[in-house]
Amino acid sequence: MNELLYLLLSFGIIIGFIRLKVNIGLSIFLGSLLLGVLFGLKPRDLVLSLYVSSTEWQTLRLILIIVAIMALTSVFSQIGYLKIMERAAKELFPSEKYSLAALPALIGLMPMPAGALVSAPMIETVADKLNISPEKKTIINYWFRHIWEHSWPMYQAIIIASAILSISVREFSSKMFPLTILMALIGYLFFLRPIKSAKDEKGDIKEGLKLFLKSTYPIIVIIFISIVLGYDMVYGAFIGFLSALIPHFRRINKGEIIKYALQPKIIFLLLSVMYFKKLLEVTGAVEALPRIILELNLPIMAVIVLTPFLVGLMTGISFAYVGMTFPLLAPFFGSFDKIALAYLSGYMGMLFSPVHLCLVFSAEYYKADLGKVYRAMLIPGLALFLLGVLYISFL
Repeated sequence: MNELLYLLLSFGIIIGFIRLKVNIGLSIFLGSLLLGVLFGLKPRDLVLSLYVSSTEWQTLRLILIIVAIMALTSVFSQIGYLKIMERAAKELFPSEKYSLAALPALIGLMPMPAGALVSAPMIETVADKLNISPEKKTIINYWFRHIWEHSWPMYQAIIIASAILSISVREFSSKMFPLTILMALIGYLFFLRPIKSAKDEKGDIKEGLKLFLKSTYPIIVIIFISIVLGYDMVYGAFIGFLSALIPHFRRINKGEIIKYALQPKIIFLLLSVMYFKKLLEVTGAVEALPRIILELNLPIMAVIVLTPFLVGLMTGISFAYVGMTFPLLAPFFGSFDKIALAYLSGYMGMLFSPVHLCLVFSAEYYKADLGKVYRAMLIPGLALFLLGVLYISFL
């Protein structure tokens, strides 16, 4: 039981610091230190864990991917691709506000860490034109980036769940797909519909597709290499960056690319998140969580909801709540509705996690108040969960 209290206290400190407008990376780092201290780690162990978490391949891989993405964004900005994307969106979506959802949703088809960083600059020009606040930009970019994670078969969480439970990916994805539609509809009603845009004009789909392909081919390169060919996202992100850089190499400011790609605040934020995850692993906190909940003798449905939700909230990663809790909960999964409920519950935890890279990076990029983002996301999130549960009850 102490483990649960320590986890909640550490988590509360992180959220408290963020609400006090302390730098997000620093908030997570201080919460991580508190977690280690509460679990009895000595200073030497805390430093060693920081060293290991900062130098292991998982962290270096994330840094390389995010640096490549940031570098690609800088190239996009310098060569005018973001302007071309805006024109493409105008042709494809005469009502500009719909492009705010379409572009993050496109990037969402590509499972990658901090993918919201790719779509953030893509929608910024349109969002500014429509006078959208930093908080609303953050929510729209974040929400529509993640609509596919319920059902898109490329996501690791779905693949892992199908393997653990001996269910085909096709069956899992098809039964969960209505949750993707539901999330898109809720996003439209809460975030897009209230936006007043200029009078709709007639678009040119053919011209829009042409401009879209011209401005997003580096992203298509990333998708092709990482998803179609199946190579690690590190290679896809780097080659995608080169495919944008090389044709315009002479006229691009290389120093500007380096400066934008290697932002200390972004890298420190990433290191802090990975340090938090490492300490969860070193202390055994997350592994102990499902056991503690089971020992509380709660009703089975409460266990199925709470366990993945808390792990999703603590880690901010979908395949973490699936990989850590589904093997333990498998004996309670008598039918698919319980599996879907566990997945949705973990997803809700992940969606609201303050260590979810897409959320913190989107807020950092737009300079948004994370507290206001949470408040604006609360009712739509609750609607997603309740309507999701209603759909699941019919399975």
